[in-house]
Formats: sequence, structure tokens, C-alpha cells
Amino acid sequence: LDKMRRLMLQLRSGETPAGALAGVALPAIVERIRAAALARGRLVDVSVVDPVVTRGHEERVERVLGHIVDNALDATGPADSIVLTLAREGSQAKIVVRDAGKGMSPDFLINRLFKPFNSTKPNGMGIGAYESRQYIQELGGSLTVDSELGRGTVVTVLLPLLDAARI
Repeated sequence: LDKMRRLMLQLRSGETPAGALAGVALPAIVERIRAAALARGRLVDVSVVDPVVTRGHEERVERVLGHIVDNALDATGPADSIVLTLAREGSQAKIVVRDAGKGMSPDFLINRLFKPFNSTKPNGMGIGAYESRQYIQELGGSLTVDSELGRGTVVTVLLPLLDAARI
């Protein structure tokens, strides 16, 4: 029952915000994510190569990127490195989160990672990765994961750059 309540709260908080999509400054988001990790006593090495802007709902984009970093923090020990890089790749913003954590098996990557209600965490709902990828795809982007057990994980998010001329 408690797990269902948490699931309902999480689903409610993931509702699509009202209003049109707007410009989302990604450097500000990655800085807030870095600061939140630091407040938890963890270091996320952030590198902003290009200060890019995408289109979306700022809170949802931040929740997606925060979820990816939280997963990296959960998969690593206090001394393990987590690196977040923000850059431009052609007409897309590229966000890469790299950790040196536990990694995931090929079977988990293929059969469970983006399936709702599948989680390796005891208190996990198993919808974070699913919801994150769905929203990124709604924005016209992609979310890919490369992982190896015992070596870590690399999550790459590509989002269309905001074309200010079209606004």
C-alpha cells in the first residue's frame, strides 16, 4: 500500500505542466543538480563546454537530468567519480552523465531498464527511467545508456537546441 501511495505521488508530480514549451537554459539546471549533490556530500564534476538552451518545461527537464544523476549517485560509492558534461553536438544539446559505479548487465539494459515497474532499488518504483526517456522523446530527443557491470555507466541525452529565430 505504501509503495502504491508513493507511485501515485510520483505519477502526479510527473503530470505535464500547463502552458507552452519555453526556452530552458541547461547550464543553470546542471549547476543546480551539482549543488544538490554537493548538499548531500557528493561531488559531481560538471563541465559546461557550450552554454546551450533547449525547449521544454524547465521543471521536467531538471527532474529528468536530476533523476539520471541521482541514479549515478546511488550506483557509486562516496569516492567514485561522476562527471556531467554539457555541450553542443550539431543542432542538439548533448548531456552526458558518466559514473564509475556498479554498472548494469546487458540483460537488464535490454529487458528491464526502460520497462515500468522494474527496479533494482528496494524502494524504487521502476518508473523514473521510463518516464525520463518518454519525456526526452516527446521533446524530439533521445536517451541512451551504455553500461558494463563493475565498470560504470554512461547516459547520453540529446535534445534539440532552441532555435530563437523561430520564436
